[in-house]
Amino acid sequence: MIKFTIIGSLFLVLACNSAKDISTEQITENLEQEKEMLAQGFTKGTIVYSDIEGDCEYTIKLDDGRFFESTDLKEDFKKDGKIVWFTYGPLRRMNKCEKASPVSIIEMK
Repeated sequence: MIKFTIIGSLFLVLACNSAKDISTEQITENLEQEKEMLAQGFTKGTIVYSDIEGDCEYTIKLDDGRFFESTDLKEDFKKDGKIVWFTYGPLRRMNKCEKASPVSIIEMK
């Protein structure tokens, strides 16, 4: 009985350690990808959906709290909470919604 307890405990410890290794690898990989995207001139954002009257239906929220309104957001990216990397150019026109500045998306991943 003691052998089974020791073997079971050992298995749990090894299983937990391997899960931590995978998480560490994934975090490292994500950080490397983020560095690469930033070096290529991409900006990271999160797609935000709103059904409030007078608000833009879809905006892109940046990590610093700013919002962009895309005039040409493709259907594939219209998913609330989706993390995107994009390059953009500012537009010189009035905002459709209060919280977001209008931009033209050049490339989005």
